[in-house]
Amino acid sequence: MGKIGSLVRRFADGLNGISGLCLLAMTVLTCVDVVLRLFRRPILGTYELVQFLGAAVAAFAMAHTTFQRGHVAVEVLVVKLPLKAQKVIYLITHLLSILLFALLAYECIIYGMDFKKSGEVSMTLRIPFYPIVYGISLGAIGVCIVLIAELYEAFLKGKGPWFKWE
Repeated sequence: MGKIGSLVRRFADGLNGISGLCLLAMTVLTCVDVVLRLFRRPILGTYELVQFLGAAVAAFAMAHTTFQRGHVAVEVLVVKLPLKAQKVIYLITHLLSILLFALLAYECIIYGMDFKKSGEVSMTLRIPFYPIVYGISLGAIGVCIVLIAELYEAFLKGKGPWFKWE
């Protein structure tokens, strides 16, 4: 892994760290709320906060998971194909994935701007929705960056992740 891969890894790890903090906050908030409910003092807006934190956990963990190749990959058929076919499939799937996550990021930005313009907030705590949607967009941009770095490593440097280049 070169300099670019190292930078991408640090970026993905940083997003994953934010994801971990959000997960920790979800856990602490839920536990404290359960204990306080025993004393008839629940935390107001716990469900909203847990929902927002859950979105952040999923969004910020995506880039790290992509970098670690932690997603489910069904390669039973692909590994039996010739190396040239593997390269083509790898290129096509990465390009389509980049397109999909770039579109997700773009649409989340547009959606977030709509939320900001309309002033939409959560029902109980009145927390604005747009920062959460922008966070999802950042997570999708992180996935794009990881996938672009993988393509760079694979095709320009000749370091394929699932097969050895000839």
